[in-house]
Amino acid sequence: MPGRPGRLHVAALLICASASAFGQTVGILTVADGVLLVRGTTTYTAAQGVPVHVGDMLAADAKGQAQIEFDDGAILNLSRGARAFLLPAAGAEPGVALQSGWVKFTRKAAKGKPYRYVTSLARLTTAGATGVLRVSGDANEVFIESGAARLVEVLRGGATGAGRDFKGGEFVVRREGQPLAVSPRPSSDFVKAMPGYFRDDLPAFVAKVRGKSVEPRREHEATYEEVEPWLKAGLPVRKGLAERFQSRAKDTQFRSKLIDNLAAHPEWDPVLFPEKHQKEEEKGAVKAEEARKVQ
Repeated sequence: MPGRPGRLHVAALLICASASAFGQTVGILTVADGVLLVRGTTTYTAAQGVPVHVGDMLAADAKGQAQIEFDDGAILNLSRGARAFLLPAAGAEPGVALQSGWVKFTRKAAKGKPYRYVTSLARLTTAGATGVLRVSGDANEVFIESGAARLVEVLRGGATGAGRDFKGGEFVVRREGQPLAVSPRPSSDFVKAMPGYFRDDLPAFVAKVRGKSVEPRREHEATYEEVEPWLKAGLPVRKGLAERFQSRAKDTQFRSKLIDNLAAHPEWDPVLFPEKHQKEEEKGAVKAEEARKVQ
């Protein structure tokens, strides 16, 4: 009907209303060795002293590392191919989605809001724990070095399952379709494979870089491969990414990859084929009007 916004238009309005969180500065990159940053739709090379924003996607290469020191005292170190996506806060909890590689997190004091560390298989929530994660596609291993944390299983599609609390010293392995495996100490394989500097406390470098105005170096518009893990993540993580990267669908290679992988992110269908969805909305509006007249 004339004057009535369609479903796609309403969705766009809701996305715009929630987009203000993206771009908010939440910390600073205090270590940057082989680190790429996707901000907006652009890929940059990141350097020490670059502020990090909600919505940033960071990737450390296989031999590099990135350390983020957040404004509230939390520290996150990404190593050996680890990827992080800084999520908007969900309710009271800031969030970081993690993909692949090794990650160490800590917080010098349990102040402020708890953090959510989200992978494809688990969601770890803690106010002040120190811990190490090894993240892969088929397993998440978590060692709670000190403090306390709660782990909730993430099921296929992003729904949540059972959860339980853990304390310092415990080692947890989460595999899809299997019960949690809990041990009083990390496995020998985990300890042997862990980056050596993860055995020590993460040092804080923020005092050395605070106040410096460092901008990342622009490289190119983000490729599909650079953001693919997040486009294919569970729905709670990838929510809003179709709108964010909509302009990249005009690129032939990016568009081709989107179509090839459409089953993994079906929300791209209206972006890629708007005419089809417009016709469906028009048909729906005609049927609704006919039904109203019958009544």
